[in-house]
Amino acid sequence: MLPTFQPLALTVQDAVAYSGLSRSRLYKLMQTGELPSLQVGGRRMIRRDALDAFFDNLGKAA
Repeated sequence: MLPTFQPLALTVQDAVAYSGLSRSRLYKLMQTGELPSLQVGGRRMIRRDALDAFFDNLGKAA
């Protein structure tokens, strides 16, 4: 059995599926700097750990 690998960074489309957030909401979060992202070639990528940290910090801000 081959090990399952989790990608370090997600495309916006993959981040939508992973997070449940809409595409437009993700772009807005990236634009405001609330969610760091990377430009890799022609693709905008979001580090999975940054997305996890975003959700972890949601409850702490209240």
